Amino acid sequence: MNDIGGNIKRLRKLHMLNQIEFAKRIGISQGSLSDIESGKCSPSIETVVSIYRSFNCSLEILLLGEEKFRDRTISELESKLLCVFNELDH
Repeated sequence: MNDIGGNIKRLRKLHMLNQIEFAKRIGISQGSLSDIESGKCSPSIETVVSIYRSFNCSLEILLLGEEKFRDRTISELESKLLCVFNELDH
């Protein structure tokens, strides 16, 4: 089972925020954040969106704790950078 509270706590600590600072940033009380992180309650959709925007991370990382590899096309800039990088080895 996925632990959204644990994921939120891990991301908060990664961004070096204490509960009081982060709760204020996302518009909830420190007690509510503590309850979410400890699994006593689930965050509302509004809170999830606030957290997502605050961390600027994918919802996958927030909800699942990891981002699954997705086959995606690369941008033109990424393609050019890869070409330059590959030429450095030769």
